[in-house]
Amino acid sequence: MTDWKTIEVEQHDRVLLVRLNRPDSLNAFNPTMYSEFRQAIENANDDPSIGAIVSTGNGRAYSAGADIGGFNATFEQKKSSSSDEREESGTPFDPTFIMESKPIIGAINGVSVGIGLTGPLLFDTLLASTTARFSMRFAAIGLTPEVGSAWMLPHIIGLHRAREMMLTGRIYNAQEALELGLVRKVYEPEELVPEAIKLAQEIAANPIDTLASIKRMVWDDLASTDVSSVWRRSSERFAAARKTVQHREALLAMKEKRDSRFHDESYMSELSDRIASGTS
Repeated sequence: MTDWKTIEVEQHDRVLLVRLNRPDSLNAFNPTMYSEFRQAIENANDDPSIGAIVSTGNGRAYSAGADIGGFNATFEQKKSSSSDEREESGTPFDPTFIMESKPIIGAINGVSVGIGLTGPLLFDTLLASTTARFSMRFAAIGLTPEVGSAWMLPHIIGLHRAREMMLTGRIYNAQEALELGLVRKVYEPEELVPEAIKLAQEIAANPIDTLASIKRMVWDDLASTDVSSVWRRSSERFAAARKTVQHREALLAMKEKRDSRFHDESYMSELSDRIASGTS
C-alpha cells in the first residue's frame, strides 16, 4: 500500500475515490500532490478491478490552485515549484494522459480556483456541493488561463460565458456554476461524494475497453474540424465494436435475461475463445 503524503485513496467496489489532502493549504497543489495524484490515477488505470475514479478534496476546498510559493521564486530567479517541478514530477492535468485514463468524475466540494478548476475541466463530468465556489481568477492576479482552459472552457459553457468568466475573474457559487453548465448537478455537502460514487459505479459497470474507446472518440471529435472525418471514424469504430467480445456478451446477456459479465475475466476469456472458434 502506498504511503501517500498529500492525498487519500479509498476503493468502493469498482470505483477509486481520491481525496486531495492538504486542507490547511486549501489543497493547493505542490509538486508532491501533482505527482501523487497522477500516480493514483495511473494505479487505477492499471487495476482491472477499478472502472472509474472520483476526485474530491478534504476540508473547505477542492483546491485553491497551485501552491503560490513557487510563483515568488520566479522573480527571485529560483526554480519554480509551481511549473518546472510540476512538469518534472508529472502533472495529472495533461490532455493526453486524461483522455487515455479511465473515466474521472470531479466531486467539487468547496473552493475551486486556478488549477483547482482548470484541471478538472479535463475530467469527464463535474458535480458540486452547495458550498462550492468557482473562479478563473487569472486576470485578477495578472496571469493568463493555464493548461488549455481558454480552449476547453468555451467548449463546456459556451464562448461568451467563458469570456466573461475569464475576463472578470469573478467568483461563482454552485448554483451559478450549474446554470452556466460548468457542473452537471449540485448536492448538499454530505450527499456529494456518495452521489459521485453512485454515478461512477454506473459508469464502471460498463466494459473498460468500450469506455476507453468512447473517451477517445469524444476527444478526437472535439478537436476535429472535418465533419466528414468525424462521420467516417464513427462508422469505422461502430463496425469494429460490433465484432468485440464485449458486444457479444451484451447480446448473450439480453438473450438469456441476465446481467452482463464484462468484468469476469475467466468467463470473458472463455467467451473470446468460443467466438474465435465459431462456437458462440
